[in-house]
Amino acid sequence: MVAAKKKKKAKAVKSKKIGTRRSTLKRSNLNKKRSPKRFDILFLWVKRLGVIFIALVILSWAAVWFFLSDADINSSNWVRERTVAVLANSGFSVENILVEGRVNSDPDILLALINIEKGDPIFSFQPNEAKNQIEKIGWIKSARVERRLPDTIYISIVERKPLALWRNKDALYLIDNDGEVISSSDLNKFKDLIMVSGDGSNMKASKFIALLNAEEKLKSMVNNAKLIDNRRWDLYLHGGKLIKLPENDMGLAIKNIMFRHEQNDILNSDSVAVIDARYQGRLIISTKLGKVQDYRAELEH
Repeated sequence: MVAAKKKKKAKAVKSKKIGTRRSTLKRSNLNKKRSPKRFDILFLWVKRLGVIFIALVILSWAAVWFFLSDADINSSNWVRERTVAVLANSGFSVENILVEGRVNSDPDILLALINIEKGDPIFSFQPNEAKNQIEKIGWIKSARVERRLPDTIYISIVERKPLALWRNKDALYLIDNDGEVISSSDLNKFKDLIMVSGDGSNMKASKFIALLNAEEKLKSMVNNAKLIDNRRWDLYLHGGKLIKLPENDMGLAIKNIMFRHEQNDILNSDSVAVIDARYQGRLIISTKLGKVQDYRAELEH
């Protein structure tokens, strides 16, 4: 009986050992199986990253080609053109072109520069570009250009005001108060303006003519004026007389000349050739016969 129990117990222990050994073997086999599975996962991720990298390279190349080939611009232009066409068909087309402030500038040149015609889509018109082109016209000092929806182009211009005719070497130009050239053609209608010459005369004409405007009687007698050494002016009258003005106090000198003219009619005298007003308080008058008369008294100071 005892022997049977011992035998049974021994068999149980042996069975336990066998079970433990089998469990250990199973765990060992499981670990062996897990190792390859982890490697497979790592390989799978590397493979995925590689695919992603290749895709990014292809997309980057495509983007570079897209921009370098101007495909983006072409696509944008196509979309814009289609949009403009649709809007034009909806009533947003040019029916009126209004221009304000034009007096001397050529209307045909103006319309040619804005490059728009009746019936064109109004959104295809670029106001800023038109403004830049209009301001290149010599007569135009400044311009404002607008779209007035749905169908009107509005242009407001400020023209330069003619001041004088400027002789530069062998060419004649019409200039404004700033000395800027307005035009070199069709100058016949401005023949009554005073003509100036001499280096820098176009830039100094405005101040000189303003002083001359104060004495309309003298201004009407002046044929042309020449700037001497970029400092002072000589006036040549229609009758051939020469008036030499000073560098400083030019306005006072002109007043003194007119004061003496009211007394002695020196500007209408056929015998007077040169009136020299360069000396303060004096007028030196030379006659055609070679005589010189020095007027000192009764001049304005």
